[in-house]
Amino acid sequence: MERPPTRFDVSTTEGCTVMRVLGDLDSDSAPTLRSMLAKEFDAGRDVIVDLADCPFLDSVGIGVLVYGWKAAETQGARFHLRNIGRYAQRVLDLVGLSDLIPVA
Repeated sequence: MERPPTRFDVSTTEGCTVMRVLGDLDSDSAPTLRSMLAKEFDAGRDVIVDLADCPFLDSVGIGVLVYGWKAAETQGARFHLRNIGRYAQRVLDLVGLSDLIPVA
């Protein structure tokens, strides 16, 4: 059974953008999120990535989260994750990122 394509729900208030990942964060969807993150950091906004509706996270998805964390640091912005499900939390724990990327 094939899953529907991942969508992103984006809202911006007071200099902070929340990006809800609605589906898998994988090699198909990660490039889109990376591009969206770059635009927000270029605009000087802080970003929160909400993973409540993200049932799957692969190595490319992990890479884009690392990109967001490092790009924010470089741009002087803040980057946080929130609503991390059990699966995503386990993946982040296994690769050693759960203590590095802030959780809002």
